Amino acid sequence: MPRFMRLKVMFFVFLAALFFSRIGFVFALDQRQELNALIQETQKKSERAGDMSFVWWIPQEYWELSFTQNPTITADQAEKVLAVFRPYTIIAVVDGRTSSATGITYRGEAEVRSSVKVKDRNGNTYLPLSDNEISVDTMSFLAAMKPVLANVLGPMGQNMYFFVFPAQDRGGAEMANAKQKGTFSVLLDGGREFKWDMPLTSLIPQKICPTCNQKLNGAYKFCPWDGTKLE
Repeated sequence: MPRFMRLKVMFFVFLAALFFSRIGFVFALDQRQELNALIQETQKKSERAGDMSFVWWIPQEYWELSFTQNPTITADQAEKVLAVFRPYTIIAVVDGRTSSATGITYRGEAEVRSSVKVKDRNGNTYLPLSDNEISVDTMSFLAAMKPVLANVLGPMGQNMYFFVFPAQDRGGAEMANAKQKGTFSVLLDGGREFKWDMPLTSLIPQKICPTCNQKLNGAYKFCPWDGTKLE
């Protein structure tokens, strides 16, 4: 099997695993708790009644964690996949509405594209890149994902669309660095905003309370058990 095709197969395996773990199917991999925590933190859904909006930001760290937890993938293979996505900010969107009369009605790709924007930490907004602004390899990966999504998620997967934004903002800074302080949002029409504050807590190293020796969330400033200030 050609190397690029092997990379596609790896990509699809991780994608399927991600969605099975998020929608409640059995995906018993205790060693991937850190990855699952990242998945949960990078996927957001609308809380509005009748709104089936779902947004997924796919940071580089998702792929890095996936590869480090799979011993069959070499560093060279991992780097080839990372290089495909490194120049971009990748956002997946499902936008639907529910009603008692019609069930779920999903918006088409053109309609979602005209709705979606990214907002950087300074309030600047960005439209998705056009196809001729995206590399052929990246376009190939994203296009090949559609049948996999349809098989895994049915109608939801059929109506999930991937949009590519620049990796850097207008000032040359990273648009969304999951490990550094900052914020960015995905906007949909109707005033819907899906916001991430960074660094993501799932990527902050755990802390250990010097008093009770409990392992704690790396974002904690004080131990929740005894109030000890954490370094």
